[in-house]
Amino acid sequence: MDSATRIKVLGRLAQSNTPAADEAIARACEQAFTTLAERTEYEALEFSLDVLLTVGSRRSKDVVSAADSFIRTVETRPLMHSDEYGAQLTAISRYRNAYSLISKGIDLLNALRYLETSAVVESLLWASTHEEESVRKTASSDLSGLAKYNISVYFGDGTPGGRGIGSMPQLLVIDTLEKQTDEELRNHLRGVLTLIEGLLSPSMESANWSSTAVTLSRAVVPADQGVVEVRKRSIALVKRLYKLVETKSHKLSVIRAMNAAARGDGRGVVDKAFSDMISANAREVLGFFGDIAKAEEDLQVVQKLEHDSYWIHFHSASAGVRAAALETKAVIDSSGEYAIYKTLVGFEGIFGDWSKDRRDDSYTLGSQESRRKEARVIAARVSAEGFDVWRRRILRFAQTESNDLATFPVFYEFLAEVATTYPEFALDLLVEESEQVSRFLIPILRGLWDGEKREELLPLILKWIAEARADETSFLYACAKVFLSTKDVDAGILGRLLEKATALRDAFVMRQVASVAIGRSAKEEERGELKALFLRALPRLTELGDAGWVREIWFRKEATEMVAEFSPEERRVVLRNLSLLPQIDYQAEDVLAAIAEREPRVVVEFLCDRLYEPAQHVAAFAEKAGGEYEELPYQFHTLQDSLSSDPKMVIEKVLDCYAEDASLFEFRGAKLLQAIFPQFSEGFQAELVRLVREGRDIELDFAAGVLRAYNGEAFIQPVAKELIKRLPRSSPVVAEVEIALQNTGVVSGEYGMTEAYDEKRREVLDWLQDPNERVRSFAAKYISQLESMRDSEQRRADESITLRKFDYDEE
Repeated sequence: MDSATRIKVLGRLAQSNTPAADEAIARACEQAFTTLAERTEYEALEFSLDVLLTVGSRRSKDVVSAADSFIRTVETRPLMHSDEYGAQLTAISRYRNAYSLISKGIDLLNALRYLETSAVVESLLWASTHEEESVRKTASSDLSGLAKYNISVYFGDGTPGGRGIGSMPQLLVIDTLEKQTDEELRNHLRGVLTLIEGLLSPSMESANWSSTAVTLSRAVVPADQGVVEVRKRSIALVKRLYKLVETKSHKLSVIRAMNAAARGDGRGVVDKAFSDMISANAREVLGFFGDIAKAEEDLQVVQKLEHDSYWIHFHSASAGVRAAALETKAVIDSSGEYAIYKTLVGFEGIFGDWSKDRRDDSYTLGSQESRRKEARVIAARVSAEGFDVWRRRILRFAQTESNDLATFPVFYEFLAEVATTYPEFALDLLVEESEQVSRFLIPILRGLWDGEKREELLPLILKWIAEARADETSFLYACAKVFLSTKDVDAGILGRLLEKATALRDAFVMRQVASVAIGRSAKEEERGELKALFLRALPRLTELGDAGWVREIWFRKEATEMVAEFSPEERRVVLRNLSLLPQIDYQAEDVLAAIAEREPRVVVEFLCDRLYEPAQHVAAFAEKAGGEYEELPYQFHTLQDSLSSDPKMVIEKVLDCYAEDASLFEFRGAKLLQAIFPQFSEGFQAELVRLVREGRDIELDFAAGVLRAYNGEAFIQPVAKELIKRLPRSSPVVAEVEIALQNTGVVSGEYGMTEAYDEKRREVLDWLQDPNERVRSFAAKYISQLESMRDSEQRRADESITLRKFDYDEE
């Protein structure tokens, strides 16, 4: 009996309560337990997990114990795979490994979450800290699902007897969390917060399946005693957590979880009990936020408190909640230091008068322009308040955490203004505190470069260049990028930066030099020197396998203008570099299109080389970096406009490649032609027809292969008909043409294939009247096949519907 059949049999046994069924299930479980504990064969371990997933509810405690032990130990075993994979074993083992087994083990635990809630929580919390991202994601998703309320589970809808278990799972979850030690809570913080956010969710959902549909239901959680208790204890646990965490990111995460307690469900009418519960929770949350704000020194945390308090105020209809929010606001507003921070940094700060009507414009986030004006006022009083005060303040503000420096536009402009107005202070800041302001060097450098202290700044820049190390090149990057926004460009400094980056083999800095060389090439008097600099940088980037510059400057018109002005040989230097891209996205397309406007043939050759001579090291590097190598995009955005103007040239070039290597043509050359001519333009069709009428056997094979790339679209029929006229009935290419015509692309619905085949049949009915005997003969046979396939699909769909209705006990 094969594995799939055994699982089906066990599934039937799991629905029986006879002694024989109990005995069979017990044997299957014991065998699975032994396998999970001792064996190393991947397929055997996977099958054992499937067995327990099928019958595990009958021995839930033992199954959870075995699954927990398995996911914690399987990584230590040398897994073995079946010999059937042969040469593909290495590739297969990347996807069928210990991590995939752990994820499957987590799914098993999740299936038993309502039977052994506490034990499952413990296991999932362990998995939520696993070093492998896929395992963490699976655990996090299951933790969220476990903590949230489910309509069917809560009320028993659709269950035998119609009796639910209410908030029992959530009470067990909070019981388990409260028993965790402080150390355990800190170690499992991400998973703990995921659970808390689920426990505090104001809504509940369920999914009910039938033979024809899945019904998704949503409702607010009932404000009964159990739910109220879970929410109260969850809020208390969040308060405990805040006292345990130390880092800024952890504090922000805890605040986000606490904010969940104040969220209602605004998508419908709710009862008074629910509103009162949410209002009580919101007032407690706001009181907690106010207490934090009084003592918290980290201004980014205070900003988060203000932001969340504002939105609680905005969404609440309760006067008590709105009053509590304004009390928290008053605490925050009492900090003059935060007021300055909010103006200069406040990417989440709230501006305006909260107490005014919501439709009033002042009840919104502050505009960037008003902040810029206020920042200039603040900059003007720096000297009056004292440079020592502002040194500490700038260093404090610079510690704000963000993965996107675009969140600091006002602070950037403020620092540039300070550097321009107080150059001595700014220069001293760079000399003494460069490490602490390293993320904000560019605006300070810009202010100094464009001001009166350029000559004093130059020695510092040269010192940074001379002392740069391979493990610390952020100063080099800033010195290069600053020239994107200065009044003028120093090509000599950029040249030194390029040489240093070359010596350090730092592609990141070299890429920035190349980007500046293109981005600042608008002025005629600077273009020649910057062009030469770009062409010096590009081969060095190619040597390091880097083509990232195109993503940094694609939006600048100077990029396409400079590339368009290159000589043929210089364009080939660009193409050699772009061959290193793992994918041709819309950014690279703009540069390729600029070349194709002048030399479409070289771009077609470039694309053919990617298809027929792919750079294996690029694919390997992309895979190592967690990405994928893609020879061609699914479709072009703009490049087809430049290349489709000469279909004869494009076809000839692709045909040359086909003549040398016809393998996988549908996914290589034919795919390229489909990308360039997605709608089968008249010129492209005419050229294919000419090729078919005048060509040899290889041209006929080629044309048939091209048709297969078009998913059976009706517009390929004229070329298909010309092929039928040329081909003898016994030719294997006739079958290729038939396949191309039969292709349906994506269909939908139970009778999607039936309808698609019938449409195909109607499309060629007029071929039966064609003057050419070969066309008539082909059409008669082809239409008969389509009718047979249509009728077969009709029967298959009817049978499938009947079986699904049986599975769901429907008439």
